[in-house]
Amino acid sequence: MRYQELLKAAVQAPSGDNCQPWRFEVKGDRIRIFNLPERDTSLFNYRQRASLVAHGALIENLVLAAEANGYSANTVLLPDPTNPELVAIVDLLPSVSSDARLASAIPQRCTNRRQYDGTLLTDEERRTLLHAAEGMSGSVVLTHNKNEQSTVADVIALNDRLVFENQYLHAFLFDHIRWDDQEARATLDGLDIKTLDLAPPDRLMFPLLKNWSLVKILTAVGVSHIIAANARKLAMSAGALGAVVVPGGSDEDYLNAGRILERIWLEATLLDLSFQVMTGITFLMQRIADGETEHLSTDQAKLVLDSRVKLKSFVGKDDGVVAVMFRVGRSGPPSARSLRIPPERLVSN
Repeated sequence: MRYQELLKAAVQAPSGDNCQPWRFEVKGDRIRIFNLPERDTSLFNYRQRASLVAHGALIENLVLAAEANGYSANTVLLPDPTNPELVAIVDLLPSVSSDARLASAIPQRCTNRRQYDGTLLTDEERRTLLHAAEGMSGSVVLTHNKNEQSTVADVIALNDRLVFENQYLHAFLFDHIRWDDQEARATLDGLDIKTLDLAPPDRLMFPLLKNWSLVKILTAVGVSHIIAANARKLAMSAGALGAVVVPGGSDEDYLNAGRILERIWLEATLLDLSFQVMTGITFLMQRIADGETEHLSTDQAKLVLDSRVKLKSFVGKDDGVVAVMFRVGRSGPPSARSLRIPPERLVSN
């Protein structure tokens, strides 16, 4: 049936730590898409907003794949206020096939965590990425120079620092590391250790960091700052750092952020550019702005709020919400790609 191929394209979407928080109900030409809150319980996933971004990317893949195969996808977001887990209803209608350019990039799109070569994007590359949000509810912002990039890199560095200074963020990450091929194939989710593209010394050290008691000792002597410095170095190696900005903080805004993100990423793939989302901190910003500071120390909350000010100075406007941050540039291919749960395991009729 045609929906199987379309869902195969849809589930290639990115999700936080590759949690894949979705399931589907299919009846005839109608696909109902549901969020699974239990799949992503990270402190980053405030009000399921990270999962909503993932669902937005999934919906965009589904729409693009449908249009490339002779269907239009009539999509209604959040159709039932009494059922917040029902993210969207998509009705497939026969249509004339449209431009399959972006859909062709779906199988190739992937996260690349390598160090990039530092070459700035060309004007044409910048224009292509900035125009990816045309006609959608939101906008794209890219850094213009290394000074601006340095400001955003500080925010990204804090993200990685907090993962090793906050027990809840740390526990979630290491629960989702897949340490060898056998474990990765058994679960088909989480982060295959090879996808982290760690340098050989870091690859040896990383399993030790699973132990929170040891991490607390190492943090006391500055290891979390070393990890942050490495994240900053990766951010500064990019051709540009970017953000997706949406009008507000509604669930629909975050779904649209995911749709825009996926379009940017697919455009970058067609340009043969490497890409990595570096964005957990943006969800913490919204959490703390709403007064939700549980499981965060006073110092951690202040650091996040200070970073929010830096990020707003980069975006250059007070209105709107920075939903997602990313880096884009040039590098060699990633060592591995995250696996996906086959859609037939996720569908009920």
